[in-house]
Amino acid sequence: MIYWLLTTEYPPFFGGGISTYCLHTATMLTEKGYAVSVFVNDASVKRIEVTENEGIRVIRFNPTATKESFYLGHVASISYEFAHIVKYFIEKEGKPDIIESQEYLGIAYYLLQYKKMCYSWCNDVPVIITMHSPSFLYMEYNHVPEYRYPNYWICEMERFCLQAADHVISPSKYMVAELGKRFQLEHNNISVIPNPFKFNEKQRNVDFKRPGEIVFYGKLTAQKGAFQLLLYFKQLWDNGLYRSLTLVGGQDIVYHPEGRTMGDIIRKRYKKYIALELLRLEDRIKPTQISERLQSAELVIIPSNNDNLPYVVAEMMSLGKIVLVSKQGGHSEVVDHTINGFVFDHEYPETFIDQIKKILSLEKRTLLDVSNNAIKRVETFFNYEKVFQDKHTVIKTLINNQTGYANEFPYIRRSIQKTTVAAEITKSSKLSVVIPFYNLGLYLNDAVQSVKKSSYADKEIIIVNDGSTDKLSLQVLDNLRNDPDVRIIDAAKSGIAKTRNTGATVASGKYLAFLDADDKVEPDYYLKAISVLNNYNNVHFVGCWIKYFGDSGKIWPAFNPEPPLILYHNLINSSSLVYKRISFLEHGKNDSYMLFQGWEDYESVVSMIANGSYGVVLPEPLFQYRIRQDSMVRELSKAKKILLHQYISQKHKEIFSNFTVDLFNLQNANGPSLEIDNPSLDYHLSDNIPWKGKSAQKIIRIIKKNKQAKKIVYKLYSLIKK
Repeated sequence: MIYWLLTTEYPPFFGGGISTYCLHTATMLTEKGYAVSVFVNDASVKRIEVTENEGIRVIRFNPTATKESFYLGHVASISYEFAHIVKYFIEKEGKPDIIESQEYLGIAYYLLQYKKMCYSWCNDVPVIITMHSPSFLYMEYNHVPEYRYPNYWICEMERFCLQAADHVISPSKYMVAELGKRFQLEHNNISVIPNPFKFNEKQRNVDFKRPGEIVFYGKLTAQKGAFQLLLYFKQLWDNGLYRSLTLVGGQDIVYHPEGRTMGDIIRKRYKKYIALELLRLEDRIKPTQISERLQSAELVIIPSNNDNLPYVVAEMMSLGKIVLVSKQGGHSEVVDHTINGFVFDHEYPETFIDQIKKILSLEKRTLLDVSNNAIKRVETFFNYEKVFQDKHTVIKTLINNQTGYANEFPYIRRSIQKTTVAAEITKSSKLSVVIPFYNLGLYLNDAVQSVKKSSYADKEIIIVNDGSTDKLSLQVLDNLRNDPDVRIIDAAKSGIAKTRNTGATVASGKYLAFLDADDKVEPDYYLKAISVLNNYNNVHFVGCWIKYFGDSGKIWPAFNPEPPLILYHNLINSSSLVYKRISFLEHGKNDSYMLFQGWEDYESVVSMIANGSYGVVLPEPLFQYRIRQDSMVRELSKAKKILLHQYISQKHKEIFSNFTVDLFNLQNANGPSLEIDNPSLDYHLSDNIPWKGKSAQKIIRIIKKNKQAKKIVYKLYSLIKK
């Protein structure tokens, strides 16, 4: 069995719960005869470094290989690079039997996009998503502005991964329930399987020396319960309990509402108790140091406000430590209250005080019984053999059931409005490419030739001449009238909207594409787009990334146009789409009554979405968009854009009202959407850089990839705030 595991963390390069999970999972599967390869992004390697340790192949890759990824934000670009490193190894070695990925940061987003867009290199490889720590849930508890870009897009990537996975695994029932409160999975392919864990017997120490340390071990975050824990202890200290608390773990996570690290905030708030030596803060330790450092711990507290199944519980219980855990997490499924540990409930704060007092008053014999029961619980609950059998059953089922595509594309959210497009009964597979034309004779032949070079054979080219007047344009048209592959429709000047509609109406194809007379298409675009349209009942149009030429050479990475984001700002070049023609005629005709020309195609997309006719985007640049200083879109002033937004939202008020809360929060978090076209970028940070645009985004990308740079920037920021 060839098993590929995608992760952002793997020891000894990176620590954390995901890292621990990947090591144990890779070890467990390797012991059972699987050929395991772990893929981990690592900016410190030059390109690709492959090592092997105890039968596990570790592939570290630099996440900057593809030039297209430079046009995405930091996290989205990592996902894009994961897809392409997988593609590279598939082309080199062949397909694995299965791929597993974390949901965290949506690293499998682009891999799943390629898979669901029918790309042959990955279309039949089953993908498992294992839930660890969804950003869209933990941001809520860490008080991070979820609607601010790129946070919201990271959450959307994670949601898509969960929706598009062939199977979802969660280590706890708790996290499945929490997911269901905030997000609706459109499939039932989900299993609860504990994370595997095996600890070194020699590191256990159950000799209680009282009084010992009371320890919080883990990242200092609001979600992990750090603030509540300190409030509880403040109450205990103020009421005469003079037992110290030691916080061991990373202190450098920024608490966004205050713009300072958790360590800085706690030192300031609890300065008095630190001076009295009732509170101690220690930085993170290496996994190999856990046993030695916590040898003197009498009690370890895991006070999470919301958590999946943190490895710290298994690690501490396997050491024989007494644990006090919150009810708000999967750890409460492992800890049997008073038997192998203790449980309190944040909803009833007094339960924490009661349990602390109870634990500290227990006799040593009772504590030893709890400790031994904790060790036994870890050995049975996280046992490699049991976990493997459950996981192997899922894997075998997935491999046996890979019989082709589902007929529904896994959109992040179910369409509120079901489409009413009539089914088109035809054996035709023809594509009609409509080229609206007005006085662009200098470019028209290039556009036509790009269509002719298309690998999609069954097509017709229709040029709708919108009353052209200049001599060159008329001459080019006359020359093309003799071309048997081109059909020219002459019309009186009526504008781009009516011109497109005319072309769509006279077209004879099952599929429809528009191509502005100064643009071009890549040879494979139409073939790839129509393959998607053929495979899904609920996909009505297909777009792609855009490659600019002329006065610009950059790439615009388009995104699947789903609400609420497509209502906030345009996510795609809406003049480059390939449609099911009947869907366009029913719901996508251009509105000729808009106040100003230039956004008819965007309004068309909103109209189709409003009527349940959704679309997708191929994640590669397959359309060439010419940038001209005198183009129609460049003539749109800010005032005109505001009026067009107003017109579109009023025309489609029902779908806008369905997403009022999301749109309100997106607007508050990111400001007006007029200059936003990429939800993966950090516009908020770039606003604080003196120069804007591409240079600002490059600086942000460098900072986010470099830990030392992050620390320097934070120190500078702290000095400014002072």
